[in-house]
Amino acid sequence: MTVLIYFLLGLITAIIGTLPLGTTNVAVINTTIKENVQNALKIVYTAALAELILVSIAIQFNIQIENFINTNVWLQYTIAFILLIVGFILVLGRKECVKDENKECIIIKKRYSLSKQMLGFLLGLINPTVLVYWILIISFLNKKMLYLNTSIECLLLILFLIGVFIGKIITLYGYGRFSHILKVNMKNITTRINRIIGALLICVSIFQFTKLFYN
Repeated sequence: MTVLIYFLLGLITAIIGTLPLGTTNVAVINTTIKENVQNALKIVYTAALAELILVSIAIQFNIQIENFINTNVWLQYTIAFILLIVGFILVLGRKECVKDENKECIIIKKRYSLSKQMLGFLLGLINPTVLVYWILIISFLNKKMLYLNTSIECLLLILFLIGVFIGKIITLYGYGRFSHILKVNMKNITTRINRIIGALLICVSIFQFTKLFYN
């Protein structure tokens, strides 16, 4: 029974953490719309692998990292500012590209390119928001539900990580399938989604600034 609990907690917490729109979700959505679900899956698998690294770091150093973030307000302001900038870029940004019959960019001038696998890994790994999420989740689990650190039985830790991996893949794949449905039924969906995501990021940033100011 304990074995199943660790697996399910990894699965459920990963799904919850992946549901909010983030950089990886956006990459999966845009890749599905501009290309196809199969190419988006290349991002999904490596992003899920990178998430395991963040979870492992959070398990090992959750107390130290949590204390560092709480005592360095500048870092919280930096994250909020980055979200604000990215939000405005998505809302106002324009791309010079060749468009298909659905008004989607199919050729964009690029100075450099990354493979889908490398893009997914980098987006999954360089993600302080996700790291903070796992620190909070692991801290909560340790206090309220079960003990989770590197000293527990190896099988339990592995099952938790497997649950995280599967939960991440399921959620991102769901984003990809949903984007495919939108692509079929709507035109110029990329621009609309970017603006919606940008507006959400701006709202999150403003909320974070307000929270920091009043605290």
